[in-house]
Amino acid sequence: MSFTHHPTTFLDAEVSVFKNVKVTTPMKTITYRDWVFSTDKDLRYEVEKIRTEKCLKKRQILKRELLCITGSGVIINNRSDNNLKEHNGYILVDIDYKDNRHLKKDFFKLKEKVFSKIDEVCYAGLSVSGQGYYLIIRLENPKRHIQYFHFISNWFKDSEDINIDGSCVNMSRLRLFSIDDNPYINEQAKVLKESLLIEVKKPSIKVENSNTDIDKLVSKIEASGISIAPNYEDYLKLAIVFYNELGEGGRNYFHRVCCLDSKYNSKDCDNLYDDISKRNYTNCTLGTLIFLMQQSNVI
Repeated sequence: MSFTHHPTTFLDAEVSVFKNVKVTTPMKTITYRDWVFSTDKDLRYEVEKIRTEKCLKKRQILKRELLCITGSGVIINNRSDNNLKEHNGYILVDIDYKDNRHLKKDFFKLKEKVFSKIDEVCYAGLSVSGQGYYLIIRLENPKRHIQYFHFISNWFKDSEDINIDGSCVNMSRLRLFSIDDNPYINEQAKVLKESLLIEVKKPSIKVENSNTDIDKLVSKIEASGISIAPNYEDYLKLAIVFYNELGEGGRNYFHRVCCLDSKYNSKDCDNLYDDISKRNYTNCTLGTLIFLMQQSNVI
């Protein structure tokens, strides 16, 4: 993966376009400018149809047919983190009402009261459902995309009690077309400094063989973009491994690995980890983690 230096304005950053979420090969390359200011009447009609549909199941079906982009850059061949040819220097994050019901009516004022006050936010607009937001944030060093995601998640939670959708962590994450005729835009947004990541550096545990350093293994998994626990049995093993090796310090590692799976749910992860901590499982160790990585061809 190469890094295309930040353009003068985020609106000139390039992204890949996909026909819908089911298609893995991109149609073309466009800019954010083309995307956020699109006047395509058919696309706008599709979004309005989704927003007025009361049946959740029908809304999900409609969303699966909507045009989408990989917001962090240009993809070659099939969509995956490994096929991100050029990172454009930006990360997109989702903030959904369903994850932030505790904010009540204040949730629908976040664009004006919170996002517009953050210097690093280039764009804040409504999600396709109209019941959430997506933000575009400029990164100083896109090669640390995943670490930035965890920093941003902690930052919003600690400072504003806002929960970010954990499934946004991947560089190849899709962003569905949406409409916001009154978005927040800051073309002079500040870059999110790499030095800030030091503040949330994850602990590492050294063992006899440096090649099996847990921090390095987890970083390798993140770099691959591969879910090494696609089923519940492996998911359970991961929780046991991290708790056995690190205790409560393994929780963040557990999230970092699990969020690579499309079924990831942060609350489910925490609930399972809490349950594991109350039991006396000893059957999964560091070797189990390495086996799961080998099984998924990560190493």
